[in-house]
Formats: sequence, C-alpha cells, structure tokens
Amino acid sequence: MKTTEIELISDGIAILILTIILKSLQLFIGLDAQIESLPGKAKKAILMYVCGVIGLEKNANSSKISELLGGISHDKLTRALKGENVITGSLGLSLLNFCLSQTTGGWLIIDDFLLAKRYSSKIEGVYNEYDHVTRQRVKGMRIVMILWTNGTIRMPVAWSIWHKEDKRFLGYGANGRPKYQKTGYCLLKVNGQAVSYRTKNQIALSLLNDVMATGLNPKYITFDNWYANQRNLKRVHWLYLSFYSRLKENRKVIYQGEKISAKDLASRFPISMFDHKHNAYIKALPVYLPGFGEIKLLLVRKDRHQEPGRTKFLFTNNLNASAPEILLRYRSRWIIETAFRDLKQNLNFASCQARGLLLQENHLALCLLAFVSLELQPGWNWMDYQARTIGEKKLLLSSLSFVNIRDQFFLLESQKSHARLIPLASSDFAQVKDCVNRAFEILKN
Repeated sequence: MKTTEIELISDGIAILILTIILKSLQLFIGLDAQIESLPGKAKKAILMYVCGVIGLEKNANSSKISELLGGISHDKLTRALKGENVITGSLGLSLLNFCLSQTTGGWLIIDDFLLAKRYSSKIEGVYNEYDHVTRQRVKGMRIVMILWTNGTIRMPVAWSIWHKEDKRFLGYGANGRPKYQKTGYCLLKVNGQAVSYRTKNQIALSLLNDVMATGLNPKYITFDNWYANQRNLKRVHWLYLSFYSRLKENRKVIYQGEKISAKDLASRFPISMFDHKHNAYIKALPVYLPGFGEIKLLLVRKDRHQEPGRTKFLFTNNLNASAPEILLRYRSRWIIETAFRDLKQNLNFASCQARGLLLQENHLALCLLAFVSLELQPGWNWMDYQARTIGEKKLLLSSLSFVNIRDQFFLLESQKSHARLIPLASSDFAQVKDCVNRAFEILKN
C-alpha cells in the first residue's frame, strides 16, 4: 500500500474524534444548536479544543492541541477559552435535560475533589489545600460536583469551584500559635471587588436546589459524611428525597432512650448478631438523630468494598429500607470517584495553566463535554481489542486515523511495524458516518 494513495481529510485524528463528539452532541439538542450558532472560527476552536483534550495523553494546552491536530493556531484556541461563558452556562442544563429524557430515574451523588496544580500559585481559584490522596498539602483547585447516574451512564449535571475564605491575622496567642479572624469573603476578587465566602456545603446545597428545580426525579441521593450536616439533611428530606450517607463514629444518636455515640453503640453488638451480605457484616437499627429525626442506622464491619474502613456507620431517612439496600445504595456513591479519576487521568482536567478564572472555568466545561462525548458512545471492538471504559476508548482513538481513498472512508491503524486500512462501514465506528460531512465542513473554516 502506497501512502500516496491516501488523501487525509484535513487531519485524520481530528476528523475521527470530531465525528464522535458531533454524534454525542446530537443527544443534546439545545447545546448542539448553541454551538452550531457560533461563528465558524469560534465553533471550530471550541470543538478542536475538545478534540485535543481527548486526543492528547496529558498536558492538553492550546499549543499542544494545535501541534497535534493542525489546521488551527494556539492563539485561536486560547481566544476561545477567553469567550465569556463559552458553553459553561448551557452545558449543565443540557446535561440535565438529557437526564430528564431517560426512562429510569437514576440517582444523584454529591462530592468534591482536588485538582492538584503544584506549580500554579498565581492561578485564580488555586489555594494551598490538603490532599487526602497523598496526605499532604498541595496547591490545587477544589471542585464541588453533583453527578447523575443510572448505573451505566455517568452525567455531571452541576459543578462549581470552591474558593478559600480570607482571614485576618490578629497576632499570636499566649501559646504562641497564630490567631485569625474570618472575614466572610473569599480570597478571590472579581474586578477588584471581594466575593462572599461560601462553604462547600453551601455550594452543594445551592447546586442541588438548581438541579431539583428542573423537575429531575431521582430515586435517591447519596453523599459522604462531609455533606451530612443538619441543614443538608433537612433540605434533602424536604425535597422528598431518600438519602444514604455515612455517619461519623462520634456522632450522637438516641437508641432506646439513651444518647450514645455510633461507635459505642456498635460495640454492644458482637459480630455474631450481624448478617453477612455483599462481602460485609451488616446490622440495621432504628435510632433518632438529634437535630434531624428518625433514621435507620446501619452498622457495617469488615467491608471489602473499595472505600476503606473496618467499621462504618451508614444511615438513611428511608425507614423502610432493608440493611442490604442501605449498604448497596451508599456504595453506589463510588461511581463519582470513577468519574473523577477519568476526568483527571484521561481527560486533562487539571492541565490548564491559564491564570484567569474564566479560562479555567471554560477549560473545565470543555473537558466535561469531552467526558460525556465518550461516555455516551457505546463500546467499540477493534480487531482483538475491546474499548469499554473512557480510558480504553481514548487509547484506541490515539491509534486510529480517518482517511478518504477515492471517495471511500476508511480507518487507518498505524503501528510501528505496519498499517491497516479498515472500511468505516464495516467497523463499530460506522454509526458516526452521518457526522463526517459536518466535521469536514467545520475543519475547512
């Protein structure tokens, strides 16, 4: 096979990834229409940026994206990020509308995670934070997120950057320790003006209110003990949502008229009184949680699930829930951890080094668009390789290119020793063929 026989459609890598993005966008009618209404150059820059996030293994900045895909300068890509709310405002609503269209109710998960940016002290939104993974303080950006899932599809529906509170130094106390006074404002300033501080719990509650206002009707919501404060629990209960969360071991409950910590309560029951279900020993008890009301508490021992902890204390406001149901529904929270991992490891979520907050927000939004574009695509089979996860799909795409030979579309597999041409129509990628012409038109601009 002579390479002169192959006529690349612009850049084969860009075309293939772009067709996949456009195919997924067909499921988000409002978002697709908004991107389509943008001027040609802006539309191309935005979509090419998403292609670069998927195509590059790491460090997806404007220069590297331009180098990988060609046909667009890094300046145009940077200008796209500087656009006021490029798609940030409509992306979350479009994803919510997709969730509303699903036949299954799914469930919601609340959590936050740290994007480590160790050498980026001058980026707005980056602060000195404690990283629970590495167990050390690092410079990073904290993101609060709500994820909808039906167990198969993971859909980020609301997110926000948390900003650290500014504190006034008052001097040193008698013990020699520094003393600070909270100001009620963030370290972040917008146009020179101070911004009111909001805790991660306040941000999460605000995001949840926005999500539920759309009419979404999830089966339940789950979150860890950080978000299990009284205000959040009461609001979720008021929304007629069943919640499944984790209780701190020193949290006081009332059991049979006695106020006792969850840890001390668990010590009264030998493991012989527990049921062995789903690789854990569990026992459910009806208790009263001061400041909230009646709950069902689940004592968990020797849990072999991914989340560590020899003894756990889970609870729900669904008093009719069985012990296995409480366990499994809280475990379903782990899905958001897999989404965080894919965003950070596979989709360059932390790669943007721009100093401005707007650029950072737009980068995050475009990475999320890349995430859902791959998430909504069915698994692909290529020769002996199966691509099911986002990481596997990304790896496969990095080894393929899209070509046109005598007006016939092929996929080119390039390896060190050989290259193979596979007709598009006979591959698992045949479903994207209706997007090829549109992708080609975008790249021509």
